[in-house]
Amino acid sequence: MLCIAVSLACSCKSSKDANSTANSTTSTNAQTVEKKLQQNWVLENLNGKVVTEKDFSSLPRIVMTSSTFSGSTGCNAIKGNLVSKGAGLVQFQNLTSETKKCDAKKENEFLQLLRTNSGYSIENNKLFLSNQFGLTMSFKKG
Repeated sequence: MLCIAVSLACSCKSSKDANSTANSTTSTNAQTVEKKLQQNWVLENLNGKVVTEKDFSSLPRIVMTSSTFSGSTGCNAIKGNLVSKGAGLVQFQNLTSETKKCDAKKENEFLQLLRTNSGYSIENNKLFLSNQFGLTMSFKKG
């Protein structure tokens, strides 16, 4: 009986070790953004409304790589880190922006939505971003 108890305890421990190794590999891989996101994107829609150059000096753009992003709010340059926490999940972290004075009425709204973004989907060459409240922005390839 003692031998059985010891062998069960050892097999449980090695199973836990294998799982923790697999989980650490998964979390490392999850930080790389999917290839289909690694594009140039141009803002089309902000909080359910089509954007125009009246809202921004020029339309905001985002260029995504496997772990970073850069772009423009239409006036100010932006950059930061991208973190994926699984399929359909991406966050814009450490977002920094220039502080030039611009006539971009919706610049702050755009930046705030990027900071709170948590999810995405891609359909018909369009990128849809969302947060805990739902869809926030859509982009076309650019």
